[in-house]
Amino acid sequence: MSFSQKVFQLTLLAYPREFRNEYGPQMAQLFRDCHRDEQREHGAPGVARLWLHTFFDIARTAPAEQLENLGRKNSIMNNLRRDLLALAGAIAIIAIAFVLLSYGRKNEVSSILMFGSALDALVTTGIIGNLIVFLLVKTTRLNPLRTALWTFLVINVALLAVAVIIGGRVDPQFNIGKVVIGYVVSFLIWFGLHWMWAQTKASMASTT
Repeated sequence: MSFSQKVFQLTLLAYPREFRNEYGPQMAQLFRDCHRDEQREHGAPGVARLWLHTFFDIARTAPAEQLENLGRKNSIMNNLRRDLLALAGAIAIIAIAFVLLSYGRKNEVSSILMFGSALDALVTTGIIGNLIVFLLVKTTRLNPLRTALWTFLVINVALLAVAVIIGGRVDPQFNIGKVVIGYVVSFLIWFGLHWMWAQTKASMASTT
């Protein structure tokens, strides 16, 4: 590698690492070709013009790339914070529903037991559904809101079917109407929360 090429490689350090990894080899090849042509056709003055143009170009584009890269990193961190906030909110709702359900059953609080089916469904579908939605959204490019809709719809229907099949056999006082209402309420609550979260993220994105 010639001295000029080594110097040019050093100037590429002004760009972000991701940019260098993607475009560095092509830029180095272009510089080598231009340097060879200028040296052959115009000698030292041509090489000097090339370096002048190169330095001006780097001074113009490198800061812009650094700012864009910083914006991408900030965007990733903001998205991570929002995702962690949403996850914490879902865990809090599940925990509150579980505590209420346990307290109502232990102390036979009729006002809580009235909503026992909904709380039971809220906990079960919340744990399974939010885990599946989180994994799908993070590992695929599926639309988060549509993913939440179909995930909670399928899970609520599946768990409702299991509850109807098993509950009618093991519990003489099994009330299918309450169970159906409980899973409907659970679906509406969880999908409603995901819908509100999607609207919040869209509003945040439009203001940035």
